[in-house]
Amino acid sequence: MLRSFMDSNNGRHVTSQQLRPESLSIFAEGISLLLSRWSGLQLAIKNEWGGRDSRQKSEQLASDLFYWFSQSKGSIKDFTGF
Repeated sequence: MLRSFMDSNNGRHVTSQQLRPESLSIFAEGISLLLSRWSGLQLAIKNEWGGRDSRQKSEQLASDLFYWFSQSKGSIKDFTGF
């Protein structure tokens, strides 16, 4: 579902997209798959570069990414400053 709103910074019309509930599980699976294929992260977990709880930290990363992207009220425009 698309929702529209006025950008408070400059009055431009901005559209953001929200995932439907049935899409959220697919999105979470995609995040997990992406992180599982990130070789640097997998090496860090395997070698416990983040400490004994490296696996839990990677799971928290996946959870945080899911929450941020599924709950964020921002738009893609917010990320173009990089």
